[in-house]
Amino acid sequence: KTPHDAYYYYWGQELQAVRSGSWKLHFPHAYRSLTGEPGRDGKPGGYSQGRCGLELYNLADDIGESRDVAADHPEVVERLEKLAARMRVELGDSRTKTPGTAIRPAGKL
Repeated sequence: KTPHDAYYYYWGQELQAVRSGSWKLHFPHAYRSLTGEPGRDGKPGGYSQGRCGLELYNLADDIGESRDVAADHPEVVERLEKLAARMRVELGDSRTKTPGTAIRPAGKL
């Protein structure tokens, strides 16, 4: 059991998703994924570029995140967006150009 209400998924300085309980909300962002081609000589196979939109997944029912249920659960989307907005104020978000109030230069205390 975790003492935290939510987990926040950052890639660099971009908030890409938030999870609370079994719900995970992805925010629009670009990504790359292996295409399934086998690697060779110690190198991975090819990558494909993709983009996701605002997508909600119930990980209790869909651990593979294959069924977006955002349209069916607008109240969950709204709750997770509020959690994300609070974290953006604290840690910032390059996608929304939100500066964080609780960040410091790397390597400094």
